[in-house]
Amino acid sequence: MLSIDKITASTEETTLLAESLASNFKPGSIYGFIGDLASGKTTFIKGLLLGMQFNGMVNSPTFTLINEYNADQKVIHIDCYREQDISRWVQIGISEYFDSSNIVLIEWPEIIEELLPEATKYIKFENIENNKRRIRTI
Repeated sequence: MLSIDKITASTEETTLLAESLASNFKPGSIYGFIGDLASGKTTFIKGLLLGMQFNGMVNSPTFTLINEYNADQKVIHIDCYREQDISRWVQIGISEYFDSSNIVLIEWPEIIEELLPEATKYIKFENIENNKRRIRTI
């Protein structure tokens, strides 16, 4: 089981930490990324994708809601920040992503918590000061 409790002092450190942990993210797993705006969630996901040998552009799907990346494994990146209507997520068919062999990474998972499988794992991002953040599994 993945266990993290680290403090990073820059975006580069956050990226490197995630890159070093990428092999721990297995197909069929769902991870929720909890934290305030600008707490490092997307930066961490960029690092994960680097560690999974994805060389393309990684952007937060704030407006598209869902991005798919073909890395070593297929990665689904979901951002719930702009769409807080649960019924819209159901209409989109979000549950189909949960019944797959993809790695699913969800920013702002608390918005759709009632739709998430029980096995969802969570990583919390806390701003400490300036660029410092604590990243830990909860």
